[in-house]
Amino acid sequence: MVYLLFANPNYSWLLLLLLFGITTTVSLLWIRRERKLLRSLQELIAEENQETLVFPLRNPTDTKEALSTLFQKRKEEHQQMHRLENYRREYIGNVAHELKTPIFSIQGYIDSVIDDPLLDRKTIELFLSKANKNADRLGEIVNDLDTITKHESGTLMLHLEPFDMRILLSENLEMLELQAKKKNISLHIIAPENSYMVLGDRARIAQVITNLGLNSIRYGNEKGASRFTLSSTGTKVIFEVADNGIGIPHEQQSRVFERFYRVDKHRNRSTGGSGLGLSICKHIVEAHGEKIELISTEGAGSVFRFSLRLPDHL
Repeated sequence: MVYLLFANPNYSWLLLLLLFGITTTVSLLWIRRERKLLRSLQELIAEENQETLVFPLRNPTDTKEALSTLFQKRKEEHQQMHRLENYRREYIGNVAHELKTPIFSIQGYIDSVIDDPLLDRKTIELFLSKANKNADRLGEIVNDLDTITKHESGTLMLHLEPFDMRILLSENLEMLELQAKKKNISLHIIAPENSYMVLGDRARIAQVITNLGLNSIRYGNEKGASRFTLSSTGTKVIFEVADNGIGIPHEQQSRVFERFYRVDKHRNRSTGGSGLGLSICKHIVEAHGEKIELISTEGAGSVFRFSLRLPDHL
């Protein structure tokens, strides 16, 4: 039939025109559908850009590019979810381990007292004292976890007030002297000016100074020194604590502020600490709008530094 139409010169041009019309219509419908799909993909990408402002996706100009962009985004999200899942498992394992150690110690000492009624009073007092020490460590871990959780969830409010950083530093060093004497470590304050007024949460900054000070003592060398330095830039007060201890390997320095991360796991557990101190320091300093920095050389020591604004430089 089609052959007969083409053979007839009176109808062949009509058939060609009909075929052209059908082809054009199909092409226009396809282009329209592809543009509609592109607009939908562009809207989806725009919504994701509003949610993720750090690395926004490029606005695609064709469907192929849009699909490729979304595929790459989903691939990155899948990889991120995998990393977070690994971190979650590691975090839960660390929490369980940190809680298990003092709990088992407490249980062991108390069971010893209960199971042996013939223990003398001196031994009982010794076991109970050690159980109490582990209970204090357990409470420290729980309090540190609570502090980090509140900071990360934004439920812990800062009580900002002007205070003298030098006075606060002197008060905290008095509390660190006992730990320092156990290792014959001398504590030094280097602060040329008489006063260093800052604006911050005094109690939380005291916690940062204590944690950094304890860290310098724990990892400092016997008969070494920890130096606490205050200086002013005119708009900020800079605090530094430096030790001449074991230092931190370069490849591990980016992870020292992670929860439960230990550079030297055996040494850290033997010297105490919850493994959360530096993470808490980071959260508190960042809550003040500042950053904490680390400069360390393995075998030579470490320097931790952060700054706070002056009361009249908000």
